[in-house]
Order: sequence, then structure tokens, then C-alpha cells
Amino acid sequence: MLASPGTGVLVLDQNDRPGAKLSLTGGGRCNILPAAADPSVYVTSSSRNSLAKILRGWSPGEARSFFAREAGVGIGPEAATGKLFAVPGGAPAVTGALEGIARRAGAVFRYRSRVSAISPSERGWTVSLECGESVESGRVVLATGGRSWPGTGSGGWGFAEAARLGHTVRPVYPALVPLLSGDPGFGSLSGIVVEATISSVFEGRPFSVRGPLLFTHRGFSGPVVMDASHAATGPRTAALSVSWGGLDRKAWEEALLAGRGLVRKALESHLPSRLAGLIVERAGLDPSIRFADLTRDGRMSLLAVLSACPLPVSGNCGWDEAEVTGGGVALEEVDPASLESRLHPGLHFAGEVLDAFGPVGGCNLYWAWLTGRLSAGARRPRKPSP
Repeated sequence: MLASPGTGVLVLDQNDRPGAKLSLTGGGRCNILPAAADPSVYVTSSSRNSLAKILRGWSPGEARSFFAREAGVGIGPEAATGKLFAVPGGAPAVTGALEGIARRAGAVFRYRSRVSAISPSERGWTVSLECGESVESGRVVLATGGRSWPGTGSGGWGFAEAARLGHTVRPVYPALVPLLSGDPGFGSLSGIVVEATISSVFEGRPFSVRGPLLFTHRGFSGPVVMDASHAATGPRTAALSVSWGGLDRKAWEEALLAGRGLVRKALESHLPSRLAGLIVERAGLDPSIRFADLTRDGRMSLLAVLSACPLPVSGNCGWDEAEVTGGGVALEEVDPASLESRLHPGLHFAGEVLDAFGPVGGCNLYWAWLTGRLSAGARRPRKPSP
């Protein structure tokens, strides 16, 4: 998506093939786009105003039209979730289509080419390769990815290079990552999936996300945990609390007031049996207690565990399992229309190297397409001010 006729694009890739990371998305099916791109769902430590301006550069609808008309990639919703996948062919079809468009526009691809440094020069930029060769270019797009899934060649080199060139790089951390826990009670629920709402705080902004939570033998996973994980892995960690079963505090309070018979049995109409039993236990109640014997203090204790249960997190599964990288090049240091550096004319940034990511469901591939396109359509380098 960086190439257009007459641009003379050279793509340097340290891997031996394109789309190494793309091949892992959606289990290879490629969750290609979100249904919409609400700026509020994206996470950044940078200017949210800059983020909103970047997201206005190319809408999900325009991106979908590009894939359908120019790339010839079919996009279809998954029946169970409504998520948009590339059909047929998945990630390989998307990679092949984009590479084909770039080659037809004149782009040249060089694989197994590892860049060691980029430096301003009289002609614009000198790109130095580890093999000892150098390339001169009028402008450079740094699209080196983050640190997640390092097996795909994404080691975070772009962050160090941006910092060396004087850019502010927000601290990086694993995001959209499963969380670890040493709590034996929750560990005994391994394999159970429950609808949950997780609430926390990031950069001083409260947030809540809802979706399936999966208990694992190591801790917690599932879409809702992945979407909330940055609060536990970011620069200033915060506690996570859970409202179980997709009900909020008011709904649980009404359910408890209207309850009849055994408390645990009533909870099982909303929750898996083993989780219901653990919640009664964590509330300090007898497993066989009936609603008729539930005191006000007991009801309030149960309500707290049902609607604001602390999620005991002891760590995360690290870069190998993180789907994206949090942090990166500060958004206020790039032109939102072209993603050109405000410090160095002719230097552009695209993708995960920038300080922004979205929730699971196609938002991060959309960010890759969007920022790649903005970089491709950028103005030619302007001369430095005298």
C-alpha cells in the first residue's frame, strides 16, 4: 500500500517473504477490518486529538472499498461474531493482493535485507544495511512493527532508531495479551468461558470492556481480558475489576433482591456452576445458604463479588503471546495527514511503531492499512526551514 505509479519504492524486509505477521492474524483467516473505527476504543499515551485526526484519514468503509475493488479481496462477516474476515483465502490472499498491487506500481522488494541505521543526508536519507550496502532515498517510511510476536522478525528496532533520531518514544509494553494469576480458586475454573465486563483505568481515563472471559490454567484470557490487559501491563499499572455474567451492579442487585431458594442455584441461571460456587465462597457465605437466610451484610458482600470482583493478576504472557505493542513514537510528533516526522522532513512512520493500538476485532490491521496509506500519499519532502 506504500507504492503508487512513479514513486520508485524500494521495500526492504528482513524476512524471506512478505506478510509474516499477517499470516498469524485471526488464525490465518485475517480479521481484516473492524465494522467501525471509533477513536475512543483506541489506546494511546499520546495526544488523543492527534489520534482522532489520523483516524479520519481513511475510513473503514473506504478501506473496505479498496480491498473489494482494487485488491480483489472478498470480505465477509463471521456469523457468530460479525467480525470481518478475508474470504476466501485469508491472510495469504491479502498478502498476495497487496504485493501484486505494489509490484505493478513499480515497487521493488528485497528480502533478507536487515537495516542497521537511517541517517539524514544531502539527498534526503541514507539507509544503511547490515551487509555493508547503503541506499539513498528522498524519503523513508519506518514500518518496522513493534515487539509482539518476535518470531516474525518484529524485535522493536524501529523504536530505538526513532529515539536515536530525537523522537519521543512512549514506553512500550505487551498489549492484547493473556494475563497470569496465581489464584488457585480461579485456576480451578480452567476451560470455563463466561461473559464479563472488566473495568479499570489507563492514563487517568476510566474504561470498561465487555466480552467473553476464558479461565486458563495460567490465569485469564479471552477477548475481554486481551482488551483490558494494557491496564495491567502499561507504564502505570492499575487494578482490574470484573462484573460477571454481563450484568452490571444494578442488575445483580435486582437479581439478589428477587432471589428465591438456594443462592448458588439462583446464580447458576446467570453463571457457570463452578464459578457460581466460587463466588459464594469468596463472599464468605455458606455454600448451601438460602436467600431467606441472607443478611443485608451477606447480600452486600455477594453483590461486591458479583459486580466488582478484583481480578488477581500476577503478570502477563509476554511478547510471544501479545498481539500488539503498546507505546511507541509519540503521535504529536508526526503530521496526522502524512505521518511525516515534525523533526525530520522526509521521515514517515506507519503501523505498530506508532503509539496507538485498538481492541481485538480488526482494529489493528485497519491501523496498519490506514497509516500505510497515509504514508504513501504523503507530500514529497519539504526543505528544512533556514
